[in-house]
Amino acid sequence: MTELEESNNADVRFGKRLVRVCVSVVVLTGVTVILGYGGWIVLTITAKTVGYDPKTVDGELLRDRLLAWPDRNREVMRSNGRTSLPLKP
Repeated sequence: MTELEESNNADVRFGKRLVRVCVSVVVLTGVTVILGYGGWIVLTITAKTVGYDPKTVDGELLRDRLLAWPDRNREVMRSNGRTSLPLKP
């Protein structure tokens, strides 16, 4: 192989790696958003269309608790786990 061919192969490899990284970031961001807020979206749609709106044991709407869940988790992470863990949805 000549130096020019090796240089072209290095560029292709970097380009492929760059594309893979970009695709991974986009996919993981989408999955995080869907998993983080997906339950709330599904329950809101079913509550509006079908009328099914489940409640937790203490009477709170499950979709409201799911919507607040990521914010509660962020508070615990920001305190390095020193605050009490939030209720499970």
